[in-house]
Amino acid sequence: MAPARGLRARLARRGWPVATAPSGHLAYLLCVDLLAVVWIAIVFARAHPSYESAGVLALLTVMALAFEEGVSRAARLQLRMSSDLKRDMTSVWAVCGAVALRPASATALLGSVVVYVWFRQQRPAGQPLHRKCFNAATALIGCLSAGFVVHAGQHVWGGLPWSLSGSVSVLVAIIVYTTVNRGLVTLALTSVGVRGRVLLGSRDDNLIEIATLCLGGLVALAVLHVPWLAVLVIAPMVTLQRGALVRELEMAATTDAKTGLLNAVAWEHVAQREIARARREKYSVAVLIIDIDRFKLVNDRYGHLIGDTVLRGVGRCINDEVREYDSVGRFGGEEFVAVLPEVDDAEALVVAERVRARVNDLRVSALLDRVGEDDNDILAVSVGVACWPIDGDELSDVLHAADGALYRAKAAGRNQVLLAERGSGESVVPAFG
Repeated sequence: MAPARGLRARLARRGWPVATAPSGHLAYLLCVDLLAVVWIAIVFARAHPSYESAGVLALLTVMALAFEEGVSRAARLQLRMSSDLKRDMTSVWAVCGAVALRPASATALLGSVVVYVWFRQQRPAGQPLHRKCFNAATALIGCLSAGFVVHAGQHVWGGLPWSLSGSVSVLVAIIVYTTVNRGLVTLALTSVGVRGRVLLGSRDDNLIEIATLCLGGLVALAVLHVPWLAVLVIAPMVTLQRGALVRELEMAATTDAKTGLLNAVAWEHVAQREIARARREKYSVAVLIIDIDRFKLVNDRYGHLIGDTVLRGVGRCINDEVREYDSVGRFGGEEFVAVLPEVDDAEALVVAERVRARVNDLRVSALLDRVGEDDNDILAVSVGVACWPIDGDELSDVLHAADGALYRAKAAGRNQVLLAERGSGESVVPAFG
């Protein structure tokens, strides 16, 4: 055991962080990689190459590498910005190979793609080699599994009318590939404690993956009937790749990293738009400024990392107590803002009080899954409320009025909700129109 620990320590020092992973997780990764290698060896040992299959393989390989080269810069940027579950276009070639190619040709196509992507995109983006090896192994196992099921089932659905056999083959390949590939990845993630929504991915990520799988099916059908038509898939693939990057950039530009809420610039843009619409349609808009009471004591007692957890917890509370079309943002520090369209003073005070009470139910110990903490970790917020157009004709006026109300709530003892004062210089009172 000691030599093994020493080897793992040396590998970790040389930049192989996987060497410090739990033994069970490391054994699982190695088993999946070994299964892929053995299966590939068997496939090539049984291969029967032909000129026709070699020509189709050459066409698809040129297409795949030309596409990956064309999007290399965008792909590297996306890899640096995206979540742990990295989405790419590998599944296009995996599904296509499973349906339209023999196992050896499908393996050669997919292998060429993953090697090229590693050297041109993933290594320059700082992706670890062990992760790439595992992801390549899961993709190859998924592709070969899908190909085996599709070719074995041809006698079942091969005689379907209206050319349905090809569609069924594509659907079966997508289901088998996705089940095997995602199942293997999910087991790896759960073995290191990953749970919840991270395993499922976001809705947008899954929609992109579904679109990618469908493109793979279309390429396969083109290859089976008119191979040169497969070239037409390149344009939608580029569009899909760049669309995914645009989404990542939009998220980075509009989202507060600590809470997942809108950042200050994005929230102000949304609030300005809501007031412009309210001016046209003649309804009121409420603005809340919410400040965590004595947040410095939380940071001093628990540390800034725990403080970030508290910020996320309070942000979730605020978001849960407003409507889906209300907009919540973080203004910086421990201050949050919310804009509530078509809400008057009375309704805004009810929402603000609901937020205050909800935060009062939070405990730092609960956010950290701790037990034994005393009651001194109760959280509280003060809330200032103002409304357009009563408290100002511009967003800056309404924010000023709400900030004044927040200041009074702090001065009056904190943990309370106050409405902006009218007629005291704290707000302006324009008429509609």
